[in-house]
Amino acid sequence: MPTREQLVAANDATYAAWNAHDPDAVAAVFAENAELRDAGSAEAVVGRDAIRERAAGLLEQFPDFHLERVQLIVEPPRNADRWVATATHAESGKPVRVEGATFTELDDDGLVVRDFNFIDTAALQAQLSG
Repeated sequence: MPTREQLVAANDATYAAWNAHDPDAVAAVFAENAELRDAGSAEAVVGRDAIRERAAGLLEQFPDFHLERVQLIVEPPRNADRWVATATHAESGKPVRVEGATFTELDDDGLVVRDFNFIDTAALQAQLSG
């Protein structure tokens, strides 16, 4: 079972990777066959390569993306974090602020095997369409 320290380190590395706008570093915290799922989506993103592509796509749409951790709860082998993302949409130039939470499970090597995201997509859509 991963330690508390591994969970915190993986969470810290995730925030650092997103804020460095580095899709390779985002993917590096995930196990090879990890699964990432967003609430409300029937499809999971499976595998480190697919997760890297998803991160690259998001960073292309929001090139100044910034992720701020609001709260982190650690209970090995899982953690939950609440976050706020801010960015400017590349196509429209509109600024956005989105709140969310992620529930994460790590393997014994300290790599993410499952991420489940709750994202305020209604607020995102309202900001992009308004």
